Order: sequence, then structure tokens, then C-alpha cells
Amino acid sequence: MIKINSLSKEYVMGDNKLLAINNVDVLIKEGEFVSVMGSSGSGKSTLMNIIGCLDTPSSGDYFFKDNNISSLNSNKLAELRNKEIGFVFQNFNLLPRLNALENVVLPLLYSGKNSKERNKLALNALESVGLKDRTHHRPNQLSGGQQQRVSIARAIAGTPKLILADEPTGALDSTTSLEIMKIINELNSKGITIILVTHEDDIAKHASRIIKMKDGKIIEDKKNVSN
Repeated sequence: MIKINSLSKEYVMGDNKLLAINNVDVLIKEGEFVSVMGSSGSGKSTLMNIIGCLDTPSSGDYFFKDNNISSLNSNKLAELRNKEIGFVFQNFNLLPRLNALENVVLPLLYSGKNSKERNKLALNALESVGLKDRTHHRPNQLSGGQQQRVSIARAIAGTPKLILADEPTGALDSTTSLEIMKIINELNSKGITIILVTHEDDIAKHASRIIKMKDGKIIEDKKNVSN
């Protein structure tokens, strides 16, 4: 699904240059569950943003399902994000004035589906994460774990092939974190490719493969034998 060759990302800040990603090679097959670990500044979030078509590399190639993403314009990147990729964030990124159903429907507005189809997809997604009875609750009426479930429902409503989860349990307690990881594991068991960024060992161990980064480079890439 994902093939990255000699990829680098450099940020220029005044007279200074920061090499966030340094000549990285990665191959991720469809259906894999990969955790990307590293301390702050290791490059893991930059790599996630490039894979999610939220950022572009300075050099190298990124292929998604045999398409060279490095050559796509902004409109094509937006279309690919909407159709193929779901995002789950640490701080949920829910709109406070919208209820759970409306938050899940929001990215489907660009799908070309009519209102009835969008609502059905959103309701099915909320039901799949155990929130059928919370569809009309706003974020401030939901617990942190419930808000993250809404975020996951929003990510899967458009039936993406890939889910990118950036520290999805970072704002949650340990018990709720395990509940969220159970949902993510279930999604992977249905064939969805998962790439999860985390700095927590116990969260990373839910994946079948763990990639560790440091100073913009991959320093370790191995199967998780404990899973």
C-alpha cells in the first residue's frame, strides 16, 4: 500500500534548516498495523503528515497504492485524503457546536453522496464504536473516551483503506486507552491498514510491527512478536 523511497523533509526557518526526515525508506503492506515510535523531534509526526498527504517531502518519492503522491497537486491530494485516509487525533478535533452525528457527517460533505446516504454512513460508524445512543450529544456532553470514539467514527465513516492515528490515547486514562485500542485492533482485523504514532510502549505493542525513529531516521523496524 505504501512505498517510501529516500524520503527527506527539510524546514527552513530564517537562516536555519531543520532536517525533520532524513533519507527514509519504508514499505507498508495493505492490512498491516504499524506503530511509529520516537521522542519529540524524532520525525514521527512529520512522517505521519506526509503519509496522510497533509505535507509534502523535500525530496524522495512516496507511493500510495502505486500512485506517486509526490507528483500530485493540492486538489488531487485533498481528493485522496477524503476517499482513502481516515485521521484520528490526540485531542479529538471535534467541532464544539456540532453534535456527534454532525461531526461524523462533516467530512462526508465532500464525498458526493446525498444527505440520506451521509447520515446512514455516520450512524453506522457511531453504532460500530458503541455510540448509537449519543448521536445528538455535543462534545462537552461526552467523556474523553466517548469523544475519541466519535473521532474514530468520523475517520471510518467514509470507509477508508488507511487510518492514521496520532497519539490517539495521549489524552486518555489507561482504562479508556485500552478500550480505544480494542476498537482500533478490531478495525485492523477487518482489513483496514493502521499506522499509529505513539511514545507509549504499552500502546505500541498492540501493533504487529513497530518502527522506531530518532533524529529523522528509522533506527529500528521489526515485527512485534508479543502481539
